Amino acid sequence: MAVKNFISSRAASFRHAFHGWHHVFRTQRNVWIHSAIATSVFILGVWLRLPARDWAVIILTAAVVFAAEFMNTAIEAVVD
Repeated sequence: MAVKNFISSRAASFRHAFHGWHHVFRTQRNVWIHSAIATSVFILGVWLRLPARDWAVIILTAAVVFAAEFMNTAIEAVVD
């Protein structure tokens, strides 16, 4: 019973997270710009065969940019 509740609560959490992603991509122009630039950087990184350390920095940087954009969107939603 506990495992079933855990799995259903995790599924609900992921569902809410994906709804948040959908909302941000639907309403925020800057996310499309961030996505295009991040995709370009990832493609360039593959082409240049960057080492693992550089990939870690790139992925962390992209994650921080997206997290900041999502926080900005959440704050705007609360204030509006």
